[in-house]
Amino acid sequence: MNNSEIQLIRNKDIDRAKWDQCIDNSPSGIAYAQSWYLDRICLQWDALVLGDYLYVMPLVNNRKYGIRYIYQPFFTQQLGVFSSHNPEPKIINQFLDTIPKQFRLIDMNLNIGNKFETKEFSTRHNSTYLLDLKSGLSEIRSLYKSNTKRNIQKATQQNIKVKPINDISLFLRFTAENLRSKSPEIKSSHYSSLQKVISYALENKCGEILGAMDSENQLLASVFFIQTNQTVIYLAASSNQVGIENSAMFLLIDTFIQQNAGRNLTLDFEGSNIPGVARFYAGFGALPETYLSIHQNQLPLFLRVLKK
Repeated sequence: MNNSEIQLIRNKDIDRAKWDQCIDNSPSGIAYAQSWYLDRICLQWDALVLGDYLYVMPLVNNRKYGIRYIYQPFFTQQLGVFSSHNPEPKIINQFLDTIPKQFRLIDMNLNIGNKFETKEFSTRHNSTYLLDLKSGLSEIRSLYKSNTKRNIQKATQQNIKVKPINDISLFLRFTAENLRSKSPEIKSSHYSSLQKVISYALENKCGEILGAMDSENQLLASVFFIQTNQTVIYLAASSNQVGIENSAMFLLIDTFIQQNAGRNLTLDFEGSNIPGVARFYAGFGALPETYLSIHQNQLPLFLRVLKK
């Protein structure tokens, strides 16, 4: 393969061992870009590859009304260009310019290591919130905001306990029920894809589900955490009304931090552009990191209302 030429590789021809090695060695490598994750979270993905998997970029795509488009799947915050080298802006632009013209609509989130400027795409800045767990528990807790500390104490006083959950179906039912009003765009098919990811992660010991229970062992809040490349992602989380009223999620996160403080890990809260949610993450001492979303619409005018 010519090291100076970016190639489009169809899914069936992707060397998954080399692909995953590239993601593993990337400073921005994250679970979302692993081949096993993409295989389960979306129906179709192809790839742009430079050299012998020196730089890679997944293209999650689909077809609607006969038109092909690239989109960001649910439960996948960041994709973009990955490499053991930090990709320079000109490399990022080369990859974007190489996206096949057959994709008339492009919506994609890049990763925190993709810094560049482009006039070909409209861009939006997003924030994810990261918490370094390497320091000791007392040092991490010293960064908690006073409101966070009060909410942890409140949950503790309600005799809420945090326990592992092994019943994936229970977790998904609870999550879907409590996110229905907040995220109605997430359909049952998306939860089915998430179920495949969770099953793989639990089986391969790179993920866990924690639940906050009341004194009668009723579930009040739950989170699925997934770990790769020294990063743990707070991937799918929800609370019911009783859990919200009793600050169950505050205690759940504090328990996770307590269990992992001192390890060479970063907790990625996935962040939010919603101020109230961002404050919740920042309340644990997490710091914002920026990543870009790109958008390009080259549909005929009469089709520009196309929705994914």
